[in-house]
Amino acid sequence: MKTLKFLSTILVLTLFGCASTSAVLSEFDESIDFDKYTTYVLCIDDLFVENTNYPNHDNNQVRAMIGDAIEKEMDSKGHKTNVLNPELQAGFRLTVQEKEAQFTNCEQESEYGYWKECTIDTVIYTEETLVLYVSDIDKNQVIWQASLTCDLNRSKGKIEDYVNELVETMFNEYPKVR
Repeated sequence: MKTLKFLSTILVLTLFGCASTSAVLSEFDESIDFDKYTTYVLCIDDLFVENTNYPNHDNNQVRAMIGDAIEKEMDSKGHKTNVLNPELQAGFRLTVQEKEAQFTNCEQESEYGYWKECTIDTVIYTEETLVLYVSDIDKNQVIWQASLTCDLNRSKGKIEDYVNELVETMFNEYPKVR
């Protein structure tokens, strides 16, 4: 019974782990000519930790890595950092939520027998979503945004590559410039 319960729990967690590779949700203002923008600034407010109840998922180190990855991608799109007179502001939101899943676990009495016992098991897991955005400062309007479910609870040795890959994947949805 305990083995089945353990295996069922691992299976559910594995399925939720696979969900973190879901598709990027992205949208942009089609009336905007992205080629006209040359300068940007990173939103400093986004570097402050908001989800203090989840320090393994949202912390200063993770936020700094996300900010650095955004700057790298904005530079690769041909935009230059300009703190004094930026046209665009790039930033992010990180949401962390606890969610709950229930599944039925039934153990057979014998190979051809009736159910000996059925239980409803509940698994609580944490779901993180990273939302990137770019806004036109003069219009005070978001002109591009993308979101992706992620898993930032990783070891220090693996988190940086993961964050860079995550942000790069999301910026692949950024409108083509030049």
